[in-house]
Amino acid sequence: MKHNLLAILFFCVCAITTQFFSQRVLAQTAASAGMTEEQAKAIKAIKIANLDKDTYFKSGGYILDRYEERPAYVFTYSDGITRKIYLYKIFAATDTKELGLLAIYQNGKTNDVKSFVIPGESADRKAWDLYIDDLKYVGEKEPGLMSTLTFVLSREMASLLSGGGAKSEDGSKKKEEYNFCFAADAPVLLPDGSAKAIAAVQAGESIRTYDVKTKTQLATRVTRVDRHDGQFTLTGVWLSPISELSADKQAAPMAPVLLEATDNHPVLTASGRKPMSELTTADVLYRLENGKAVAYRIVKAEKTTRTVSTVYNLATETGAYVVAETVVLDK
Repeated sequence: MKHNLLAILFFCVCAITTQFFSQRVLAQTAASAGMTEEQAKAIKAIKIANLDKDTYFKSGGYILDRYEERPAYVFTYSDGITRKIYLYKIFAATDTKELGLLAIYQNGKTNDVKSFVIPGESADRKAWDLYIDDLKYVGEKEPGLMSTLTFVLSREMASLLSGGGAKSEDGSKKKEEYNFCFAADAPVLLPDGSAKAIAAVQAGESIRTYDVKTKTQLATRVTRVDRHDGQFTLTGVWLSPISELSADKQAAPMAPVLLEATDNHPVLTASGRKPMSELTTADVLYRLENGKAVAYRIVKAEKTTRTVSTVYNLATETGAYVVAETVVLDK
């Protein structure tokens, strides 16, 4: 009897907290949309290969982005079992409208995972019914699940009520924040020295990378290819070799070369990792030429070079690859 009352209490607290939490989270986002029951089922079916590393990815028409980029909540109970809760924001890949939250519970002993799709405030009633059913018929069967999930949602709710939580100045996140990508025609360097458009690269394929520590070029495998459709603004930087800029010679200088990507795509600079939007004429990037990494300084940075309807991003085993002969990094 005591156990049943406790289970009912956790269920009620979790359901109520979830409702308030989803309202607060989506109140921060101007571009929100109602989730349907079909969407909730599709999102619940998404399988995440590595919960600790896969903090952002696209699957089945949806973008999953780790909530506030936080690591998992970790719990160790007296039974010795480690339990984890991961939170992801859910966006529609077509227009990056926010749909809700995905909470994933993992049992450290069995490695079993259970997904709970938490709809936004404007979601279809059937999507909410699906979530409540999961709490009732899935959550109550797994010891420790309801208490951990209730704690996480309550903790995040308390943070939001106290003014925490990331939020952009206009109360919404821009589409570019969820796309770290290149135009479809961006040339990706292959191990044999040739190049192919990023749109033609496939998961499992080998491409060229650069190891900063050993200063060597080698092959890396593409683990995932992301594609986004919509309207995307590219930013650009024009590069010239440092040796040419500092040399005192009469020969005509080489025309600067252009690198384009969406605002937040990271590149390798002499001072470390930087997104495209933060690059200035003080930064040095690296281009691969004749088997060597050659330092190029930015001579011009332009916020908008063109707008494209489709962009691509690669995930690799080493975390780096080469676009337009320039070393760029995974998100």
